[in-house]
Amino acid sequence: MIPASPAPDLRIRARVPRSAVTLCVGVLLAPIGGLSCATSPSAEKPAAPARIYVTNQLDNTASVIDGATHKIVATVRVGVSPAQMAVSPDRKSVYVANTGSNTVSVLTTDNDTVARTIPLLPRSKPVDVAANPNGRYLYTADGGSNRVSVIDTRAKRVVASVRVGTQPLSVATAPDGKTVYAANSGSGDVSVIDARTNRVVRTIPTGRFPSGVAVTPDGASLYVTNELSGVTVVNAGNGTVAARLPEPSPFSVAMSPNGDRAYVSSLGPGRVTAIDTRTHRVSSTVSVGPSGTDPFTVRATDDAVYVANQGANTLSIIDRSTFKATATIATGNSPDGIAVVQRGPTNG
Repeated sequence: MIPASPAPDLRIRARVPRSAVTLCVGVLLAPIGGLSCATSPSAEKPAAPARIYVTNQLDNTASVIDGATHKIVATVRVGVSPAQMAVSPDRKSVYVANTGSNTVSVLTTDNDTVARTIPLLPRSKPVDVAANPNGRYLYTADGGSNRVSVIDTRAKRVVASVRVGTQPLSVATAPDGKTVYAANSGSGDVSVIDARTNRVVRTIPTGRFPSGVAVTPDGASLYVTNELSGVTVVNAGNGTVAARLPEPSPFSVAMSPNGDRAYVSSLGPGRVTAIDTRTHRVSSTVSVGPSGTDPFTVRATDDAVYVANQGANTLSIIDRSTFKATATIATGNSPDGIAVVQRGPTNG
Protein backbone atom coordinates (compact mmCIF):
# COMPACT_ATOMS: atom_id res chain seq x y z
CA MET A 1 0.00 0.00 0.00
CA ILE A 2 1.09 3.61 -0.40
CA PRO A 3 2.50 5.36 2.65
CA ALA A 4 0.57 8.45 3.74
CA SER A 5 3.61 10.69 3.35
CA PRO A 6 6.23 9.33 0.94
CA ALA A 7 9.73 10.20 2.07
CA PRO A 8 12.60 10.85 -0.32
CA ASP A 9 14.41 7.62 0.46
CA LEU A 10 15.22 4.60 -1.65
CA ARG A 11 12.34 2.22 -1.34
CA ILE A 12 9.46 0.84 -3.29
CA ARG A 13 6.15 2.56 -2.73
CA ALA A 14 4.06 -0.58 -2.97
CA ARG A 15 3.69 -3.98 -1.36
CA VAL A 16 7.36 -4.95 -1.33
CA PRO A 17 9.53 -5.43 1.78
CA ARG A 18 11.66 -2.39 2.54
CA SER A 19 14.66 -4.67 2.75
CA ALA A 20 14.46 -5.17 -1.01
CA VAL A 21 16.26 -1.88 -1.71
CA THR A 22 14.41 -0.99 -4.91
CA LEU A 23 13.05 1.91 -6.90
CA CYS A 24 10.34 1.90 -9.54
CA VAL A 25 9.57 4.31 -12.36
CA GLY A 26 8.28 4.79 -15.87
CA VAL A 27 10.52 4.41 -18.83
CA LEU A 28 9.88 5.33 -22.40
CA LEU A 29 10.21 2.61 -25.04
CA ALA A 30 12.19 3.54 -28.09
CA PRO A 31 9.84 4.24 -31.04
CA ILE A 32 9.46 1.08 -33.08
CA GLY A 33 8.56 1.06 -36.75
CA GLY A 34 8.16 -1.61 -39.39
CA LEU A 35 11.10 -2.78 -41.46
CA SER A 36 11.09 -1.74 -45.11
CA CYS A 37 11.52 -4.45 -47.71
CA ALA A 38 12.90 -4.13 -51.23
CA THR A 39 10.96 -7.13 -52.51
CA SER A 40 7.30 -7.31 -53.45
CA PRO A 41 4.64 -7.65 -50.71
CA SER A 42 4.08 -11.28 -51.67
CA ALA A 43 7.66 -12.05 -50.66
CA GLU A 44 7.08 -10.85 -47.11
CA LYS A 45 6.33 -13.20 -44.28
CA PRO A 46 4.06 -11.96 -41.48
CA ALA A 47 5.75 -10.17 -38.64
CA ALA A 48 6.84 -12.40 -35.81
CA PRO A 49 4.89 -11.92 -32.57
CA ALA A 50 6.17 -9.40 -30.09
CA ARG A 51 8.30 -10.42 -27.15
CA ILE A 52 7.36 -8.90 -23.80
CA TYR A 53 10.06 -8.55 -21.14
CA VAL A 54 9.15 -8.07 -17.47
CA THR A 55 11.64 -7.62 -14.62
CA ASN A 56 10.92 -9.43 -11.36
CA GLN A 57 12.52 -7.43 -8.58
CA LEU A 58 12.54 -9.99 -5.81
CA ASP A 59 13.63 -12.85 -8.08
CA ASN A 60 16.48 -10.94 -9.77
CA THR A 61 15.18 -12.14 -13.12
CA ALA A 62 13.43 -11.01 -16.28
CA SER A 63 10.52 -13.02 -17.69
CA VAL A 64 10.30 -13.31 -21.48
CA ILE A 65 6.70 -13.64 -22.68
CA ASP A 66 5.53 -14.64 -26.16
CA GLY A 67 3.14 -11.95 -27.34
CA ALA A 68 0.98 -14.39 -29.29
CA THR A 69 0.55 -17.18 -26.74
CA HIS A 70 1.02 -15.10 -23.57
CA LYS A 71 3.29 -17.85 -22.26
CA ILE A 72 6.62 -17.34 -20.50
CA VAL A 73 9.22 -18.76 -22.87
CA ALA A 74 12.37 -17.88 -20.90
CA THR A 75 13.48 -16.61 -17.51
CA VAL A 76 16.75 -14.70 -17.55
CA ARG A 77 18.84 -14.00 -14.47
CA VAL A 78 19.97 -10.38 -14.46
CA GLY A 79 21.30 -8.15 -11.66
CA VAL A 80 20.04 -7.56 -8.13
CA SER A 81 16.62 -5.87 -7.80
CA PRO A 82 16.06 -5.23 -11.52
CA ALA A 83 13.80 -2.26 -12.16
CA GLN A 84 13.06 -0.50 -15.44
CA MET A 85 14.10 -1.43 -18.97
CA ALA A 86 14.65 0.21 -22.36
CA VAL A 87 14.78 -1.21 -25.88
CA SER A 88 17.55 -0.20 -28.26
CA PRO A 89 16.32 1.49 -31.46
CA ASP A 90 17.51 -1.47 -33.55
CA ARG A 91 15.56 -3.83 -31.25
CA LYS A 92 18.62 -6.03 -30.76
CA SER A 93 19.09 -5.24 -27.07
CA VAL A 94 17.07 -4.70 -23.91
CA TYR A 95 18.79 -2.71 -21.18
CA VAL A 96 17.93 -3.49 -17.55
CA ALA A 97 18.62 -1.12 -14.64
CA ASN A 98 19.68 -3.21 -11.63
CA THR A 99 19.04 -1.13 -8.52
CA GLY A 100 20.66 -3.49 -6.03
CA SER A 101 23.88 -4.20 -7.91
CA ASN A 102 24.58 -0.77 -9.44
CA THR A 103 24.71 -2.18 -12.96
CA VAL A 104 22.93 -2.27 -16.30
CA SER A 105 22.38 -5.68 -17.90
CA VAL A 106 22.47 -5.84 -21.70
CA LEU A 107 20.09 -8.56 -22.82
CA THR A 108 20.35 -9.78 -26.43
CA THR A 109 16.91 -10.25 -27.97
CA ASP A 110 18.07 -12.84 -30.53
CA ASN A 111 18.67 -15.47 -27.84
CA ASP A 112 17.39 -13.81 -24.63
CA THR A 113 20.68 -14.00 -22.80
CA VAL A 114 22.72 -11.37 -20.97
CA ALA A 115 25.56 -10.39 -23.29
CA ARG A 116 27.22 -7.87 -20.99
CA THR A 117 26.90 -6.16 -17.62
CA ILE A 118 27.87 -2.49 -17.44
CA PRO A 119 28.99 -1.25 -13.99
CA LEU A 120 27.87 2.14 -12.70
CA LEU A 121 29.42 4.20 -9.93
CA PRO A 122 29.08 2.85 -6.38
CA ARG A 123 25.80 3.70 -4.62
CA SER A 124 24.18 4.73 -7.92
CA LYS A 125 21.12 2.51 -7.38
CA PRO A 126 19.81 2.95 -10.95
CA VAL A 127 16.05 2.78 -11.22
CA ASP A 128 15.27 3.74 -14.79
CA VAL A 129 17.07 3.65 -18.11
CA ALA A 130 16.37 5.33 -21.46
CA ALA A 131 18.10 5.14 -24.83
CA ASN A 132 18.57 8.12 -27.09
CA PRO A 133 16.99 7.87 -30.58
CA ASN A 134 20.13 6.73 -32.40
CA GLY A 135 21.06 4.23 -29.68
CA ARG A 136 24.52 5.67 -29.04
CA TYR A 137 23.87 6.67 -25.43
CA LEU A 138 21.93 5.35 -22.47
CA TYR A 139 20.79 7.43 -19.52
CA THR A 140 20.09 5.98 -16.07
CA ALA A 141 18.19 7.64 -13.23
CA ASP A 142 20.46 6.96 -10.26
CA GLY A 143 18.23 7.38 -7.23
CA GLY A 144 21.00 6.58 -4.78
CA SER A 145 23.44 9.27 -5.93
CA ASN A 146 21.08 12.00 -7.21
CA ARG A 147 22.62 11.75 -10.66
CA VAL A 148 21.96 10.66 -14.21
CA SER A 149 24.66 8.42 -15.66
CA VAL A 150 25.50 8.67 -19.36
CA ILE A 151 26.60 5.36 -20.90
CA ASP A 152 28.32 5.08 -24.28
CA THR A 153 26.83 1.92 -25.84
CA ARG A 154 29.85 1.41 -28.11
CA ALA A 155 32.43 1.75 -25.36
CA LYS A 156 30.02 0.05 -22.93
CA ARG A 157 30.98 2.29 -20.04
CA VAL A 158 29.88 5.41 -18.17
CA VAL A 159 31.25 8.53 -19.86
CA ALA A 160 29.53 11.24 -17.81
CA SER A 161 27.61 11.70 -14.57
CA VAL A 162 25.15 14.59 -14.27
CA ARG A 163 23.99 15.89 -10.89
CA VAL A 164 20.23 16.41 -10.90
CA GLY A 165 17.60 16.82 -8.18
CA THR A 166 17.03 14.59 -5.18
CA GLN A 167 16.18 10.92 -5.80
CA PRO A 168 15.59 10.73 -9.56
CA LEU A 169 13.14 7.93 -10.30
CA SER A 170 12.49 8.32 -14.02
CA VAL A 171 14.40 9.42 -17.10
CA ALA A 172 13.26 10.12 -20.66
CA THR A 173 14.86 11.42 -23.85
CA ALA A 174 13.40 13.92 -26.31
CA PRO A 175 12.63 12.56 -29.80
CA ASP A 176 15.47 14.61 -31.31
CA GLY A 177 17.94 13.30 -28.74
CA LYS A 178 19.05 16.79 -27.69
CA THR A 179 17.37 16.83 -24.28
CA VAL A 180 17.07 14.40 -21.36
CA TYR A 181 14.51 14.74 -18.57
CA ALA A 182 14.83 13.34 -15.04
CA ALA A 183 11.89 13.26 -12.59
CA ASN A 184 13.21 13.85 -9.06
CA SER A 185 10.92 12.48 -6.37
CA GLY A 186 12.75 13.98 -3.42
CA SER A 187 12.94 17.56 -4.72
CA GLY A 188 9.57 17.66 -6.49
CA ASP A 189 10.88 18.70 -9.88
CA VAL A 190 12.16 17.67 -13.30
CA SER A 191 15.75 18.33 -14.34
CA VAL A 192 16.24 19.31 -17.99
CA ILE A 193 19.62 18.13 -19.29
CA ASP A 194 21.29 19.35 -22.48
CA ALA A 195 22.47 16.06 -24.01
CA ARG A 196 25.22 17.82 -25.97
CA THR A 197 26.94 19.22 -22.89
CA ASN A 198 25.55 16.86 -20.22
CA ARG A 199 24.58 19.82 -18.05
CA VAL A 200 21.30 20.73 -16.35
CA VAL A 201 19.91 23.81 -18.09
CA ARG A 202 16.55 24.10 -16.33
CA THR A 203 14.68 22.78 -13.31
CA ILE A 204 10.87 22.61 -13.50
CA PRO A 205 8.79 22.27 -10.31
CA THR A 206 6.02 19.74 -10.98
CA GLY A 207 4.38 18.46 -7.79
CA ARG A 208 4.72 16.27 -4.74
CA PHE A 209 6.94 13.23 -5.33
CA PRO A 210 7.24 13.03 -9.13
CA SER A 211 7.88 9.42 -10.11
CA GLY A 212 7.40 9.19 -13.88
CA VAL A 213 8.05 11.36 -16.94
CA ALA A 214 7.14 10.85 -20.60
CA VAL A 215 7.64 13.02 -23.68
CA THR A 216 5.15 13.40 -26.53
CA PRO A 217 6.48 12.17 -29.91
CA ASP A 218 6.67 15.75 -31.20
CA GLY A 219 8.77 16.75 -28.18
CA ALA A 220 6.39 19.58 -27.29
CA SER A 221 5.03 18.34 -23.95
CA LEU A 222 6.04 16.40 -20.86
CA TYR A 223 3.65 14.34 -18.77
CA VAL A 224 4.77 13.91 -15.18
CA THR A 225 3.13 11.68 -12.57
CA ASN A 226 3.32 13.02 -9.01
CA GLU A 227 2.40 10.46 -6.36
CA LEU A 228 0.58 12.92 -4.12
CA SER A 229 -0.50 15.67 -6.51
CA GLY A 230 -1.78 14.13 -9.74
CA VAL A 231 -0.45 14.54 -13.28
CA THR A 232 1.37 17.66 -14.49
CA VAL A 233 1.54 18.58 -18.18
CA VAL A 234 4.55 20.77 -18.98
CA ASN A 235 5.31 22.83 -22.08
CA ALA A 236 8.75 21.51 -22.99
CA GLY A 237 9.65 24.67 -24.90
CA ASN A 238 9.40 27.16 -22.05
CA GLY A 239 9.06 24.93 -18.98
CA THR A 240 5.66 26.27 -17.95
CA VAL A 241 2.83 24.10 -16.60
CA ALA A 242 0.10 23.71 -19.22
CA ALA A 243 -2.31 21.62 -17.15
CA ARG A 244 -2.77 19.78 -13.87
CA LEU A 245 -4.96 16.69 -13.72
CA PRO A 246 -6.21 15.16 -10.47
CA GLU A 247 -5.42 11.45 -10.21
CA PRO A 248 -5.06 9.35 -7.06
CA SER A 249 -1.51 8.08 -6.48
CA PRO A 250 -0.29 8.11 -10.09
CA PHE A 251 3.09 6.41 -10.49
CA SER A 252 4.04 5.62 -14.09
CA VAL A 253 3.26 7.29 -17.41
CA ALA A 254 3.76 6.22 -21.03
CA MET A 255 2.91 7.77 -24.38
CA SER A 256 1.12 6.04 -27.22
CA PRO A 257 3.35 5.76 -30.31
CA ASN A 258 1.32 8.34 -32.22
CA GLY A 259 1.06 10.66 -29.23
CA ASP A 260 -2.72 10.82 -28.99
CA ARG A 261 -2.86 9.36 -25.48
CA ALA A 262 -0.84 9.42 -22.28
CA TYR A 263 -1.40 6.35 -20.12
CA VAL A 264 -1.08 6.61 -16.34
CA SER A 265 -1.00 3.78 -13.78
CA SER A 266 -2.47 4.57 -10.36
CA LEU A 267 -1.34 2.47 -7.42
CA GLY A 268 -4.18 2.85 -4.93
CA PRO A 269 -7.28 2.29 -7.07
CA GLY A 270 -5.56 -0.35 -9.22
CA ARG A 271 -6.41 1.29 -12.52
CA VAL A 272 -4.97 2.73 -15.70
CA THR A 273 -6.14 6.08 -17.06
CA ALA A 274 -5.97 7.29 -20.66
CA ILE A 275 -5.50 11.03 -21.12
CA ASP A 276 -6.31 12.76 -24.43
CA THR A 277 -3.16 14.77 -25.17
CA ARG A 278 -5.03 17.30 -27.33
CA THR A 279 -7.46 18.31 -24.60
CA HIS A 280 -5.50 17.25 -21.49
CA ARG A 281 -8.63 15.46 -20.30
CA VAL A 282 -9.22 11.90 -19.12
CA SER A 283 -10.80 9.92 -21.95
CA SER A 284 -11.24 6.56 -20.22
CA THR A 285 -10.14 4.36 -17.33
CA VAL A 286 -9.84 0.61 -16.82
CA SER A 287 -9.43 -1.45 -13.67
CA VAL A 288 -6.66 -4.03 -13.58
CA GLY A 289 -7.55 -5.32 -10.12
CA PRO A 290 -8.70 -4.36 -6.63
CA SER A 291 -6.80 -2.24 -4.14
CA GLY A 292 -3.45 -3.94 -3.51
CA THR A 293 -2.92 -4.89 -7.16
CA ASP A 294 -0.51 -1.96 -7.35
CA PRO A 295 -0.10 -1.34 -11.08
CA PHE A 296 3.43 0.08 -11.16
CA THR A 297 4.63 0.41 -14.72
CA VAL A 298 2.67 1.11 -17.91
CA ARG A 299 3.92 0.83 -21.48
CA ALA A 300 2.12 1.22 -24.82
CA THR A 301 2.45 -0.03 -28.39
CA ASP A 302 0.24 0.60 -31.42
CA ASP A 303 -2.34 -1.97 -30.38
CA ALA A 304 -1.91 -2.66 -26.67
CA VAL A 305 -1.16 -1.19 -23.25
CA TYR A 306 0.89 -3.30 -20.82
CA VAL A 307 0.79 -2.96 -17.04
CA ALA A 308 3.04 -4.59 -14.43
CA ASN A 309 0.99 -5.25 -11.30
CA GLN A 310 3.51 -5.49 -8.50
CA GLY A 311 1.12 -6.45 -5.72
CA ALA A 312 -0.56 -9.17 -7.78
CA ASN A 313 2.54 -10.58 -9.53
CA THR A 314 0.85 -10.25 -12.91
CA LEU A 315 1.06 -8.45 -16.23
CA SER A 316 -2.16 -7.00 -17.65
CA ILE A 317 -2.66 -6.48 -21.38
CA ILE A 318 -5.21 -3.86 -22.42
CA ASP A 319 -6.63 -3.46 -25.92
CA ARG A 320 -5.98 0.13 -27.03
CA SER A 321 -9.11 0.43 -29.19
CA THR A 322 -11.61 -0.85 -26.61
CA PHE A 323 -9.53 0.02 -23.53
CA LYS A 324 -10.49 -3.24 -21.89
CA ALA A 325 -8.19 -5.80 -20.32
CA THR A 326 -7.81 -8.81 -22.61
CA ALA A 327 -5.29 -10.93 -20.70
CA THR A 328 -3.68 -11.33 -17.29
CA ILE A 329 -0.38 -13.20 -17.19
CA ALA A 330 1.38 -14.53 -14.10
CA THR A 331 4.94 -13.23 -13.77
CA GLY A 332 7.70 -13.65 -11.24
CA ASN A 333 7.90 -12.07 -7.79
CA SER A 334 7.26 -8.29 -7.74
CA PRO A 335 7.14 -7.36 -11.44
CA ASP A 336 8.38 -3.87 -12.20
CA GLY A 337 9.80 -2.92 -15.60
CA ILE A 338 8.31 -3.68 -19.01
CA ALA A 339 9.89 -3.70 -22.47
CA VAL A 340 8.10 -4.72 -25.66
CA VAL A 341 10.12 -5.75 -28.70
CA GLN A 342 8.03 -5.84 -31.86
CA ARG A 343 9.32 -7.82 -34.80
CA GLY A 344 9.11 -6.56 -38.38
CA PRO A 345 8.14 -8.71 -41.39
CA THR A 346 10.81 -10.90 -42.92
CA ASN A 347 11.58 -11.74 -46.55
CA GLY A 348 10.39 -15.02 -47.98
